[in-house]
This record gives sequence, structure tokens and C-alpha cells, in this order.
Amino acid sequence: MSTPSHADLVAAFGPDTGDLPDAEAVGSTDDDWPAVLDALAGSGWPTSPDLAAALDMDEHPTLTVRPLPTVQVNFFPSWGYVAFDIDLRELVDQQSADAVLAVIALVGRATGKPVLLMHEGGDAESAVLAYDPSTDEHTLVPARR
Repeated sequence: MSTPSHADLVAAFGPDTGDLPDAEAVGSTDDDWPAVLDALAGSGWPTSPDLAAALDMDEHPTLTVRPLPTVQVNFFPSWGYVAFDIDLRELVDQQSADAVLAVIALVGRATGKPVLLMHEGGDAESAVLAYDPSTDEHTLVPARR
């Protein structure tokens, strides 16, 4: 499995794309959340609130996961599909990029669906990275002009 480098991943977003890229498991629904929460529980990564409380989506609209102490991933269980965002400012080295890629892969494996990482507020057309669970590959998406 190839892994995009930190420099290539950050450069793929460009200079004016916003700091909080969005990600989603393509075609996911509320029914995919239990598998994602189980996978997160198995990861050992700290979460806030705890995963049992995250099931109460009305009370906790955001689930924070920290694959590294310096990297925060925000999941949005109340959105009706599996969605999350990252903070590009926290991607400071290969270790932090790998942590985000690990979260993306975890979501893809748990749901069995591709995961796209796209520009903040964007859609599939603004995807910068795609994870394919059938090949276990992260791929940078060529910029569309």
C-alpha cells in the first residue's frame, strides 16, 4: 500500500482552500455509524464524548477523535451519513498525515465504502484524496481544471 507524503497531501489542497477539509464515506447512511463507532472503539484513540455517549446524536452532535494528541478529527453523527473533518494546520509532518490517513482508512474499512477527503465545504468534485477499501489504497486525486 502506498501512502501519500505529508508534503504532497498538504500541497494538493493548495493555498486558499480553507483549514478544515471535509471527508465522507460515499453512500453512507445512519446505518453505518455503529460499525464506525465499533471501529473507533477498537482503535484505542481517545474520544470526546465517550463512544457510548456518541450514540445519543441529538445531545452530542460532534464526536472528537484524537489519533495523536496533536491531531483532532471531528465526526458528525447527526448528519445522516458518515462525515468528519480535519484541520490542515495540524498536519505538520508525516506522522500527523499518517494519523489522518489511518482515520480515513478505518472509516472506509468499517463502512466498506470509499472515503473522500475534499476541500472545506466542497463536494466530490473537490476531492483531494480518495480511499478505496477494496484495495486499501489512499490516492491523491488529480486537480480538476
